[in-house]
Amino acid sequence: KHLLRITAPIRDPDCVSEEEEQQPYPALAPVAFFCLKQTTRPRNWCLRIHVSMLVILLNCVTLGMFQPCEDVTCQSEWCRILQVLDDCIFAFFAVEMVIKMVALGIFGPNCYLGDKWNQLDFVIVMAGVMEYSLDGHNASLSAIRTVRVLRPLRAINRVPSMRILVTLLLDTLPMLGNVLLLCFFVFFIFGIVGVQLWAGLLRNRCFLGEDIRTMYNLSINPYYMSEEGEDSPFICSAPRENGMLRCHDVPAFTEGKAECSLAAPHQSSALVGPSPTESGADVNGCVNWNQYYNVCRPGQLNPHKGAVNFDNIGYAWIAIFQVITLEGWVDIMYYVMDAHSFYNFIYFILLIIVGSFFMINLCLVVIATQFSETKQRENALMREQRARYMSNDSTLASYSEPGSCYEEMLRYISHLYRKLTRRLQLEAAFLQCLTLSAHFQPAGRQRLLYQLAGVVPSPLLLELLSCPLCARSLETLELELGDLEGGKGEADGLHDFPQVRMDGGALMMMIKVHDEFEEVVVEFKNGAVQAWIDFRDKLRRIVESKYFNRGIMIAILVNTLSMGIEYHEQPEELTDVLEISNIVFTSMFVLEMGFMLLAFGLFGYIRNPYNIFDSIIVIISVWEIIGQADGGLSVLRTFRLLRVLKLVRFLPALRRQLVVLMKTMDNVATFCMLLMLFIFTFSILGMHLFGCKFSLQTENGDTIPDRKNFDTLLWAIVTVFQILTQEDWNVVLYNGMASTSPWAALYFVALMTFGNYVLFNLLVAILVEGFQAEVRMTSLVFASSIAQCFPICKLHCAHVITLKSRLIPIMALGLSSPGRRSPLPPRGSGSSWGSRRSSWNSLGRAPSLKRRDTSGERESLLSGEGGEEEDGRDDKDEAEVNNRLRPGSLELLQASTLCPSIIMTLCMCVFRFRVWCQAVISHKIFDHVVLVFIFLNCITIALERPDIQPHSTERVFLSVSNYVFTVIFLAEMTVKVVALGFCFGKQSYLQSSWNILDGLLVFVSLVDILVSLAYTGGNRILGILRVLRLLRTLRPLRVISRAPGLKLVVETLITSLRPIGNIVLICCAFFIVFGILGVQLFKGKFYHCEGLDTKNVTNKSDCLQANYRWIRRKYNFDNLIQALMSLFVLSCKDGWVNIMYDGLDAVGVDQQPVRNHNPWMLLYFISFLLIVSFFVLNMFVGVVVENFHKCRQDQEEEEARLREEKRLKMIEKKRRKAKQRPYYADYCPLRLYIHTLCTSHYLDLFITFIICINVFTMSIEHYNQPQYLEEVLKYCNYVFTIIFVIEALLKLVAFGIHRFFKDRWNQLDIAIVALSIMGITLEELKMNAALPINPTIIRIMRVLRIARVLKLLKMATGMRALLDTVMQALPQVGNLGLLFMLLFFIYAALGVELFGKLECNDNNPCEGLSRHATFENFGMAFLTLFRVSTGDNWNGIMKDTLRECHPDDRHCLSYLPLVSPIYFVTFVLMAQFVLVNVVVAVLMKHLEESNKEAKEDAEMDAEIALEMAMERERRLSTTSNNSSVAGTYVGPCPNSPGEVGRHLHLLR
Repeated sequence: KHLLRITAPIRDPDCVSEEEEQQPYPALAPVAFFCLKQTTRPRNWCLRIHVSMLVILLNCVTLGMFQPCEDVTCQSEWCRILQVLDDCIFAFFAVEMVIKMVALGIFGPNCYLGDKWNQLDFVIVMAGVMEYSLDGHNASLSAIRTVRVLRPLRAINRVPSMRILVTLLLDTLPMLGNVLLLCFFVFFIFGIVGVQLWAGLLRNRCFLGEDIRTMYNLSINPYYMSEEGEDSPFICSAPRENGMLRCHDVPAFTEGKAECSLAAPHQSSALVGPSPTESGADVNGCVNWNQYYNVCRPGQLNPHKGAVNFDNIGYAWIAIFQVITLEGWVDIMYYVMDAHSFYNFIYFILLIIVGSFFMINLCLVVIATQFSETKQRENALMREQRARYMSNDSTLASYSEPGSCYEEMLRYISHLYRKLTRRLQLEAAFLQCLTLSAHFQPAGRQRLLYQLAGVVPSPLLLELLSCPLCARSLETLELELGDLEGGKGEADGLHDFPQVRMDGGALMMMIKVHDEFEEVVVEFKNGAVQAWIDFRDKLRRIVESKYFNRGIMIAILVNTLSMGIEYHEQPEELTDVLEISNIVFTSMFVLEMGFMLLAFGLFGYIRNPYNIFDSIIVIISVWEIIGQADGGLSVLRTFRLLRVLKLVRFLPALRRQLVVLMKTMDNVATFCMLLMLFIFTFSILGMHLFGCKFSLQTENGDTIPDRKNFDTLLWAIVTVFQILTQEDWNVVLYNGMASTSPWAALYFVALMTFGNYVLFNLLVAILVEGFQAEVRMTSLVFASSIAQCFPICKLHCAHVITLKSRLIPIMALGLSSPGRRSPLPPRGSGSSWGSRRSSWNSLGRAPSLKRRDTSGERESLLSGEGGEEEDGRDDKDEAEVNNRLRPGSLELLQASTLCPSIIMTLCMCVFRFRVWCQAVISHKIFDHVVLVFIFLNCITIALERPDIQPHSTERVFLSVSNYVFTVIFLAEMTVKVVALGFCFGKQSYLQSSWNILDGLLVFVSLVDILVSLAYTGGNRILGILRVLRLLRTLRPLRVISRAPGLKLVVETLITSLRPIGNIVLICCAFFIVFGILGVQLFKGKFYHCEGLDTKNVTNKSDCLQANYRWIRRKYNFDNLIQALMSLFVLSCKDGWVNIMYDGLDAVGVDQQPVRNHNPWMLLYFISFLLIVSFFVLNMFVGVVVENFHKCRQDQEEEEARLREEKRLKMIEKKRRKAKQRPYYADYCPLRLYIHTLCTSHYLDLFITFIICINVFTMSIEHYNQPQYLEEVLKYCNYVFTIIFVIEALLKLVAFGIHRFFKDRWNQLDIAIVALSIMGITLEELKMNAALPINPTIIRIMRVLRIARVLKLLKMATGMRALLDTVMQALPQVGNLGLLFMLLFFIYAALGVELFGKLECNDNNPCEGLSRHATFENFGMAFLTLFRVSTGDNWNGIMKDTLRECHPDDRHCLSYLPLVSPIYFVTFVLMAQFVLVNVVVAVLMKHLEESNKEAKEDAEMDAEIALEMAMERERRLSTTSNNSSVAGTYVGPCPNSPGEVGRHLHLLR
C-alpha cells in the first residue's frame, strides 16, 4: 500500500490552491512527529525513497549460510564475515524503518504502525535492537536471535500476488478461528479422558519378582527389555486391568538360537557348585531367567524417549495431535491396548473420525469456501472495471478482447514480420519499375493513390505510383498473407490486421491498368504460385486428417511402450533394437514437424503452443542422437519421456482438465513461492533450535547424525518438507523433544498446523475454485446455446408428441405396419438439434436421481446417463414402443393371438403365475425381507476364517448356511425373472445393471456349490474353489440397490468416474514419465549386502565372498512395473522417505550403497511428490466436489422450495409469538426477578467463566500428583457442583417444569447435575469404605464430568453454526459411512481368505503385520484395514504380504505377490482418494447452504424486529391521548432482558 502512496506524483504547483500545494500526498498524514510537514526537507526526501527487495534476498542468503555445527562460538573467518553482513543488513532495516516513520508518521490510520506489515517489520527491528543491547550481558540470546528468522517474511509485502494470497488466508481467520475452537474443544475432551483413564499406564514394565540379581550375582536388567530396547518396549497390564499383555507372556530367554526352559537351581546347590549358568547348562539346556520378570509395576520411562504418554494434559495433547495427523497413531493405540484394554480402540477410532475426517476437512472446507467467495468478489470488481474501461474508450472496445500474453506477443511479431516483407517487396518492385515507368497510364494514378494511402508509408507511396509492376507484387503479398492467416484451418481471424488487407476491387483495378507488356511474366508467376498453393492445401488436408493424427498418436504410444520395456539385466540385442527404434521414432516426429511447418507456415505453426512443445522435444531428440555418436549427453535421454505428454493433444477431455490446471497456474506459482518462503523460514528456525543435536550411536560406538536432521540448510529443508508430507514426522518430534525439551513439540505442531492444515488446504482451495469457475463458464456458454436453439426444440418436440399420439393406439392393437417409418428427418449431427444435443451430452449432464418408477430397476448403474437414455428412446423404431406398455396387457394380447384354445388354459396358468410374481416383487415388504437375508449372509461370511477344522460343527454350520442362502437368492432371482422377463423388453431383468450384479453373484454361488460337491477329495481343484469362495465375499454389494441413500451416493460416484478417469490419465502420464525416468536412473542400483559387518564391503563380489546375502529391496526401479509400484507408495506419502534414502545412497549396478552418495537425486523424489502428490492428486478433490455439486442440482430446486416454505412459517411463528402476551406476565415480583436473572446475558457469562475454571481444574490433574492438590481439586469440584445445582434450581423456578424440560440445553444441565452428585456420592462411599465399589466405575464417573464442557457450546455461536453444518451433513455422511462399511466388510472378508494364515517369525520378519495387526479373523482384519485406510504404514503391511513361498511353507499361496498389490492399491485408492473427498464435497455443500441460511435468518430477524417496533410506535401514537392504555398486549415485557435494546440496536 505504502509503496504506491510514496510514489504518488507531485502535481503541478501552478494549478493547485495553496492548501493543496502544502500536501503533495493527500492520503498521508499532513504532519509527522508534530513538526514535519509533507514539504519539509527530511520528510520530503523520505517520501521519495524506494525499498529494495535485494536486501531481503541478501539477508535470506546470509541466514541460510548459518552452520549450526561449526558456528557455535563464531571463531572462523567465514562466520565473522557473515556477522558483519548481518550487522549491515540490520542497520539497513533500522534506517528503512526510521525513513518510513518520518515519511508516514507513526500513529494513526494512514501512518506507519497503522499497517499490519509495518508492524511485523517493527517487531523484527525491535528484536534486533534488544539482541544488540543485551549482547555484552551474557543473557540468553537464542530466543531473541530466533526472531531474525522472521526477516524473510518481509518479502511477502513486497510481492503483490503473494500479499493477495496471504490476505485471502487472513480473511479466512474468523471462520478458521471457530474450527480451531472446535479443535480445542475436542482436544480438551479427549485429553481429559485420556489422562483419567491411562495416566502412568505406559510406564508399566515387568520387573524381577525376587532379588535374583544379588542371589545369583547376575548382571541382567531390573525389568524385561526386548532386543530393540526402549524402541519397542514391553508394556504389561497390571493385575486389576484387562490389557492384552501380561508378564507371563514374556518370551523365554535364548542362548545361541536355543530357547531356555530350566528353572534356576536352589540357593544351596548354587553355593556349592560352579556359577549358576554353568551348572544349569551342565544339567540340561539353560536357565530361563525371563520367567522371573513376573511383577508388573510402573517404571521410570515412557515409550519413545518419554514423548508418548498420558501422564498430564500436555503430553496427552501431543499424543492426540499425533493421532489426528494419522502418523504413528497405531503404536500409541497398541501400547494402550496392551496396558489397559483391547476395547480402547473405540477411543482412537472415534478420535480419528471426529478429528481427522471431520475437523481437518472442515478446515479445508472453510478455506475453500472463503477463497471461492473472495475470488468471485475480486473477479466481479475486475469485470466492472473492465466494463467501465470499455465504455469510456469506444475505440478500444472496437478491438477484440485481448488474448493470452502468448497470443499478444505472437500477433505483434507477425505484424512486424509482415511490415518487413512488405517493405522488402515494395523496394524490389520499385527497382523494376524504374525501367517500365513509361507504360503506366496517368488515369489510374488518382484512384490508386486513394487505395494505397492507408497501406503504404507515405515516402514510398510517390515512388510506388510510378511503377506498373507494383500491383502484381502487392497481389502476391496478399496471397501469402492469406495463407498465413489460415493456419490450422482456424477461421477465427484472430490475426487480421486491417491495415495490411486490401480491397479486392482495388487490386483488380490495378491489374487492369497494366498492359500486355507483363502478361508473360504474370502467367509464369501465377503458375508457380498456384502450384505451391495447391501443394500446401493438400499437405494441410493430410496433416489435419484424423488418420494422420491417429498415426502420430499410435506412434507415441508405441514409442512409450518401447521406452517402458527397458529393465535391469536386459539382453544386448534388446538394447540395440531400442536404440534403432528411437532413431525411427525421432525421424517420424521430425517428418511430422516438417509437414506441419510446410502446411501452415512458421507463424501458423507456432500459433499453437502445443506445436512449440512438440518442436522443442524433436530438437532435443535430434540433438541427443547426434550427441550419442560422440558419446555423452545421457541427460538428454530423459527428455524423450516428454513425448508421452504429446498425447494430451489428442484427448479433448484431458485438455479441459489441463486448461483448468493452466488457469490456476498463476495462483499455484504464487502458492509455491509462499510455500518456499514458509519452508525456508521454518528450516532456519529448525537449524537454530535443533542444529547438530540429532545424533545416533552406531554398534561400534561412533556417533553419526540422524538422517532426519537440521545440520545444514539442505537437510533442514528436506526434513521440514518431510514433516509437511506427514511421513515419520513423529520420529523427528521424538528426537527434538529428547534432545532439547518437551516444549520443542510447539515447533512441530506449529509447522504441521500452518503447513499442512492451512497452506496445503489453500492449494486445494485454489484447484477447487479453478474447477468451479470452469463449470460456471461452461454453464454460461451452454445457456446461450440453448437460447439460440429454443425455437428448433419447440418445433421438434411438437412433431414428436403428435407422432407418439398417432403411434401408441395402433401399437396397442398390435397392428403396427412393419414398413412404416417416422416422418421426421433423421436426427443426425447434420440437423441443428442433433448438434445441440451432442453439446448437451458432452457437458456430462448429471442423471436425474429421482426414482423414475417404483422398483427403480431401470436405473442404470454403469451408464449413469439417465437423461440420454430418455432422449434416445424417441429415436427407436415402433417395435421399441411395444415394450413400453405394461407387460400384463401385452402378455394377454400375445396369449390370445398365439395359443390355440387347447393350450389356452396352460397359458392362462402361466400368466396368472406371472401376475402373482409381479405382485410379490412390487410388495413393499419384499425388499426388506431380502435385505434381512443379505445381512444374515453377511454375518456368516464374517464368521469364515482359514483355520476352521474341516469336519467341525462350525464348518458344517457355515456350509449348510451357504447352501440355504444360495437357494433363497436363487428363488428371489427366479421370481424376478418370471415377473419381468429375462432379457427382452424395456423392464426385463437384465435391463438393470443392479440385477445383472445380483444374477452374477447367484451364478457364482451355484458354480461354487456344484464344484465343491463334485470334487470332494480332489486336491487340484482347490485353487478354483478358493477363487469362488473369494467371489462369495462380494455378496454384500446387493445392499446398495436396496438402500436408496446408498444408491444415490454410489451413482454420484459412478457419474464422477469419467472426470476422475481423466485425472487418473493425467496421473498415469506423470507416473509413466517418472517411472521410465526412475528405471533409467536407478535400475540395478537398489541392492544391498546383508550381513554382520558390511563396513568393508564395496560391491556384490565382496559381499558373496564374505558369505553374506546380496538382496534387492522390496521397492525398487528395476523395471517399469516395479518402478510404478514404488511411485504409488511415494505418491501416498507413506514410507516415501525410506525409498528416497535408498535412491540417495545408490552408487551403481552391483555396488554397495554409500550413505548420501548422490544428494542431487532429491530433485527427482521431491519434484515427483510436489507435482503428483500435492498437485495432481489434489485435483481429485476438485473433480469430486464439482461432480457432487452437479448431481445435487436437481435436488436443490426442491430444497430451495422447502426452505422458502420453512422461512415463511418461521416468520409467521415469530410474528405470532411477538404479539402474544408472554408467559411470564403474571409472575409474582420475586419469580419475575428470578426469571430476569435466568434470561440475562450476565448469568450465561458467569456460568461460562465457571465452566472454564472447571475445565482448567480438570485438566491440571496428572500422574503422581501431590496429596494437597487432590484435596484442592476435590473441594473445587464440590463448589462447581453446588453452583450448577443452584443454576438448575433457579431455572426450574423461573420457567416451570414443563417449559424447563422442553429446552435441550436444560436437559443437558440436569444430566450434568445428576452425574456430578452420583460421582461425589460414590467417591464418599469408597472413602469411608461403606460399600465395596469397583474403582473403574469411579473412574468412569470422573470421565463423565467432561460433559460440563458441552455447556460452553451454548455461548459459542460461531462454533455452534459449524456443528450445525456437520449435523446437517450427517445423513449424507451416514450414507457414505454405510458405503465405507460395505467396502471394509468386503475387503476384510477377502483379507481373511487371502492373508489369514500369514505368520511372522524369524524366517519371515514383519514390518507392518504384528500380533495387533493381522488378518486371522474378521474383527482384526477390520481394524487392520482401518489402519490401512488412514495410511499409517500400509506399505509395510503390503510388503509383508508380498512373500515368495518357501518349499516347507504349507500355508503359503503362490499367487500372493500378484494379488496383494491389486488388493491394497485398489483399497487405498477407494478409501483414501475417493471416499474421503466425497466427505469434503458434502461438508462444503452444507457449509455454503448454512452460510446462506444464516444470512436469511439474520435478515428475517431484522425484518420482524423492525415491523414490531413500527407497530409499537403506531400503537403508542394512537393511545398517547388516553391516560390509561387498554387492549391487547403488544411486544415483549419491558422486563424481558435485552429485547428492547436489541430492537433499538437493529433499528439504528
